[in-house]
Amino acid sequence: MEGRIYISGAFTNIKYVKCKPNKNWLDNDPHFWNEPPTWGICRTDFRKRLDKNDYIFFVLPKEAELPQMIYGYIKIQESISHMEAYNRFPQKRMKNNNPNGNIIVDKFGNYNRFDNNIHKDKFERIKNYYIIGDKNNSSFLLPGKIIKLSKYFLPTLQNIFNSKAEDIFGIIGRKGRILNDAQIIKLLNWLN
Repeated sequence: MEGRIYISGAFTNIKYVKCKPNKNWLDNDPHFWNEPPTWGICRTDFRKRLDKNDYIFFVLPKEAELPQMIYGYIKIQESISHMEAYNRFPQKRMKNNNPNGNIIVDKFGNYNRFDNNIHKDKFERIKNYYIIGDKNNSSFLLPGKIIKLSKYFLPTLQNIFNSKAEDIFGIIGRKGRILNDAQIIKLLNWLN
């Protein structure tokens, strides 16, 4: 078992809001709004290296609407291509609504126009790795829990990573961080 933790900079709002693309458009990857939890667009470098039973922890950026804290995590059940995901998970397909799905291909396997050219330049890399989460061992935290735990998040990270850094970014960094088995278990025990 291995894990990753990273700050998902574009994910600043966890509300489920349906709207047309505008300033309130939500980032939708990872996608927790319907089962199973999935992760298909961001951080291809992590997605292509993680295997079944590994964990990924997602952290809100400092400028999010809620305090900087883990907002969700996924225990990986399997990794497939976006084309296979398109065929198996119609509820995750990109449509012109919000939160939009996180399958970046259309029915022909081409780039989905509803991504609004945001990831078009990375499409060839992204389309090969789509993570399906174990719905019983993954979680999307409610705002109340995020707020409650956020005051203990930095000390918890300092303890888990044996770090004296004085902010969350100083521990996780811009590129994220690898977690070993013991660190994953400590983090899960703290969250639950």
